[in-house]
Amino acid sequence: MKPDKTSGIGGALSLLTIPAFLRIWTIGGLIGIARWLEMLAIGIYIFDVTQSPLQVTLFTMLRMLPLALFGMFAGTIADRFSHRLVLALGLAGMTATTLVLGALALGGNLALWHIAVGAVLAGIFWSTDYPTRRNMLGVIAGRERIAAAVGLDAAANTATKAIGPAAGGALLALLGMKGVYFLGAALYGLSACLLIGVAVAGTGRAAASFWRGIGQAIAMVRRDRPLMSALAITIIFNVWGFPYTAMIAVIGRDDLALGPTDVGLLMSAEGIGGLIATLTIAFLARPWMHRRIYVYGLALCLTMMIAFAAVADPILAGIAVLIAGIGAGCFAAMQSTIILLSAPPEQRGQILGLLVVCIGSGPVGFLHLGLLAHWLGAAEAVMVIAVEGMIALAIAWLIWPETTKEDRR
Repeated sequence: MKPDKTSGIGGALSLLTIPAFLRIWTIGGLIGIARWLEMLAIGIYIFDVTQSPLQVTLFTMLRMLPLALFGMFAGTIADRFSHRLVLALGLAGMTATTLVLGALALGGNLALWHIAVGAVLAGIFWSTDYPTRRNMLGVIAGRERIAAAVGLDAAANTATKAIGPAAGGALLALLGMKGVYFLGAALYGLSACLLIGVAVAGTGRAAASFWRGIGQAIAMVRRDRPLMSALAITIIFNVWGFPYTAMIAVIGRDDLALGPTDVGLLMSAEGIGGLIATLTIAFLARPWMHRRIYVYGLALCLTMMIAFAAVADPILAGIAVLIAGIGAGCFAAMQSTIILLSAPPEQRGQILGLLVVCIGSGPVGFLHLGLLAHWLGAAEAVMVIAVEGMIALAIAWLIWPETTKEDRR
């Protein structure tokens, strides 16, 4: 009996035999390692310099803010021009940015404002990832294998959340910020090289006017309750779920008394959990499971955030972060899948741009968490936002009961 090449294990493995898919998927992995090693290293560095949890969340917020400000524009631009060109320009820009920051650190001239500018530029590049690179993966895979494609991409991303923080913590301890930035430059540069020669049909088109395209995407979401509910769950995760990762470094350093390398390993546990979830989903998930995995994964993540904040033992904290990562991985694997399957092919870039805007709601959560940590302490702040997130999730389910029901389109 031959394996099914459109779903499950057969569908996922068949995608990895396509050279263009493999290259773009690998680029996502390299970008992810650069992103997460930098985020962890910056978090530790800022806390060591300022001793302020609020400052740590503010620097993370700077990276997230461009997603809200530029996400919709990135989606529309990606639909009007070559996705490959937009991605290539972004990779070139990030290579140059991290080289400059590395040179400043090497010369002993790296200031906090330099790090802040780098975080904003990294956020602008991040805002282009979904409507360009991930959209290209969806085009290559075709509708029948979108779930497998996004599952594999989410698995790569969560694997980088295991590799990146561990590498970031170790590099920061051994070489300082210069090592972090120079490795990031090498990863972005290698990604740009892998993009050479890749061509994906149907990415970039002569679209409606810029503002009209944005209006059409918003109007479609307003009419589509399943799509609206999926975007609402994304906002809940990014306001009340994802921000807690900024406190892992703070709790690890302050409450658990861990060094940079051990803090990196603690944060890597989240990526390991996510990798377990996303690989399982990529190979085994079926369409009727998608929305349930999406919502229940978020619920599991919020529950384990409370456990993480409540324990005082590093091993128990690591187990809690690992299970929270499984929940976050379930959410991440289904997020783009649901959007790509719900949106018409000609509007995917625009709808993915709206998804990026929803992800960009994260700065509100980071600011909220930072202020709570300043007033109450890091662990207590994580507990509060987890409870708030559970309440928000329950309200969303009451408003949109279809949140956990199969979309039969």
